[in-house]
Amino acid sequence: MTQFSQSVPESETLTYKNQGKFSQVEISWTEMDVPLIQAENYESLGFGYGYAHARDRLIELVGQAIAMRGQRSKYYGAEAFSTLGFLKTTNLNSDLMFKLRVPDEWVKEEFKRLNSETQDYIVGYVNGLNYFVDNLSEAQYQQIIGQEPMIRFEVEDVVRFTMRFGVMKELIEIGPHLVATANCINASTPSDQESPHSKPVEVEGGFGSNAWAYGGDVVEGDSAILVGNPHSAWQRNPHQIRIYMHQCHLTIPGELDVAGTTFLGFPLPLTGYNADVSWSILDAATVTSYVMQFMDVKLEQGSIKYLLDGDYKCATTRYIDIETLQESGEVTIQTYPFAQSHLGTLFQLPQSPNKPAGWYAITNPGERNAKGLDQFLSAAKARSTKEFIEQIEQHRGVLCQLVVADKHGDVGYVVAGNVPPITDEVMASAHIGIEGVAFNILDGSQTKNSFRDNNQKPLLAARSFYPSIISRGIIHNTNNSYKYSEFGQQQPDYPSVFGQHKQLHTLAAARLDYDPRLIMSYKRMQELSANGKISAQQALEVVFDNRNYAAETFLDWILTLEPSDCTAPIRQAFQVLANWDRKNNPDSRGALLFHQLWGKVVKAKLVRVVGFGNPEVESELLHTPQSQTAILEALKQSVTELEQLGFALDTAWGSVLYQTAEQRPISMHGGSYEQGVLNGEMPAELTRDGFAYILFGTAYLQLTQWRDGSICPQVLLAHGQRDGRDSSARTQQLRMFFDKALYPMPYSTSQWEKTKLTNKVTISTFDKSLNH
Repeated sequence: MTQFSQSVPESETLTYKNQGKFSQVEISWTEMDVPLIQAENYESLGFGYGYAHARDRLIELVGQAIAMRGQRSKYYGAEAFSTLGFLKTTNLNSDLMFKLRVPDEWVKEEFKRLNSETQDYIVGYVNGLNYFVDNLSEAQYQQIIGQEPMIRFEVEDVVRFTMRFGVMKELIEIGPHLVATANCINASTPSDQESPHSKPVEVEGGFGSNAWAYGGDVVEGDSAILVGNPHSAWQRNPHQIRIYMHQCHLTIPGELDVAGTTFLGFPLPLTGYNADVSWSILDAATVTSYVMQFMDVKLEQGSIKYLLDGDYKCATTRYIDIETLQESGEVTIQTYPFAQSHLGTLFQLPQSPNKPAGWYAITNPGERNAKGLDQFLSAAKARSTKEFIEQIEQHRGVLCQLVVADKHGDVGYVVAGNVPPITDEVMASAHIGIEGVAFNILDGSQTKNSFRDNNQKPLLAARSFYPSIISRGIIHNTNNSYKYSEFGQQQPDYPSVFGQHKQLHTLAAARLDYDPRLIMSYKRMQELSANGKISAQQALEVVFDNRNYAAETFLDWILTLEPSDCTAPIRQAFQVLANWDRKNNPDSRGALLFHQLWGKVVKAKLVRVVGFGNPEVESELLHTPQSQTAILEALKQSVTELEQLGFALDTAWGSVLYQTAEQRPISMHGGSYEQGVLNGEMPAELTRDGFAYILFGTAYLQLTQWRDGSICPQVLLAHGQRDGRDSSARTQQLRMFFDKALYPMPYSTSQWEKTKLTNKVTISTFDKSLNH
């Protein structure tokens, strides 16, 4: 391992009683709390990251493990609500979902299927987590853990963290109906329509990400530039287990040298870089990752039957035990029965706008899959965009999109997860045939529509089925599909499971009806391309200029609606909007008023994207007399809201959107996805003190370029590394965010030699100090 010459203020040597391949690991932290972890093998490397991760995010990881084990009801009660990633539902719904869709037997099987080096890394990671906890003093334990529950980590927890990526989207469809489904099977239990468990799953605050890769043909120099802008939450509590970035640098000399951010307990960089390649993750928002088979089910006394190829087959019953905390403090076991067909669990779902009421099975090729761990470990060693995409394709696991760039000037796009291998023609022939029903609702009464193999496992698509892209131009993605991800080059049509461009209505990122970020990104790419070669600073300004697409596009017309006889407050409101710079900078005056107004305009469905995802087609705002009246009424309501909360109409944006550090506010910038602000910051409700918090948005930024053949990463993790700690590193980075500045992150040995380290821990299988 590389030994750095500089002195480290705090150094500690610890001993671990080796129970495997562990030998030694060295963890060095920068001033920004980023750990460099160096080891000689994968188990030792994983151990080091487990230790470092636990130091910063122990309670977050405990919460992840409890949720993925299906044990939130055990610790917090069945009816309390929690947010997992970005989906809010009851603890019981969450527990049933993961017990059903990530069962223990699958988890154990999937661990055995992983590559040996991946297994070693996970074993080490889990041992490192537990070792950190085991070495806490009583005072440290109380300070970090307090009254929150504690568990012993297992390798199965990490496998569950990974398997969840393939099935999480199902929670929106089936989550609110799991208890009712079980009650249907259990005739002695009446169905409770007023149950909190039947409340629709809420997409809390939305989610979204951006990434831009500028290839060798459009940049200064021959190497590509990548701006990774994955969006995450800004805070955590026991009931909001959200996407929350953590930085690391993992090194095995001559074998692996990768850095970036992890999240959701997945212990490898999902956005990251090595010496030759840089990548950024985005949600696969437009991907339809499963089909739902509509089943003809008969519930007869003592039996459940379903129609298949003209005959009724008997379903079996699977019982799910949920440990449940009662008001008395006692933990009891509640049992929920579910019918099992050849297609797996049957769910009874009510009528919705895109499907009829009835019983459904789900065929999801993303289930029963932990290969995402192999996927990102192998991709971390790639030496080119082409090789990176090949590794992602070879080990499809995590359902996401990736934008990638390399030192050779190539950029690319790839879908990383599994999708149903079904063409539009085959999908149409299997459809239930009811007009207006979603395209992936199929007739489950015929074997030909199972899309499973002889072992009833979902069929997987070949590589050629997927729309991967390699270019030397520009790749940009704002959670949109492959179709318009290469700037200036519309991709040929692929099956609708990748994006339904021909449909009259699809939801954008964050399940929003209206998300114009791609249009704004396209507009910015046009502007950059027209001005010659693109520099790294110009690439960063695409995020940090905070231009508001909705204001640039529609505000001039809205200003024409000012009535001649309006009240003084409304006249002032029009004046504030007219004077606004149409950006969401900290000092922008008018952004707050427009934020309140635009949310109402979108909710009233007065604005729409007419290009069905085509960024060359601008969105439209209805100009009817009724819409004009509605907009004026929305403005009046917005003025009243601000007056009641004590805000002037021209209140600066940064005085309501801010973070607190060292007991002082630091103004933030960025804005709502609905307004097409690429520096997305989705604020929570507005209170007298400003926005309560930021739900989701820009927290981590990664700008990578190559100079003289060497990677020069610049990064920023604005919410900081350490959960619940007001560190100087967090304060510095919040101020950098305010200043729209990133900092250079060391990568090479020579860069690390010049980096100030704050502390170092060396963990060995024996105490070296005893030899002196």
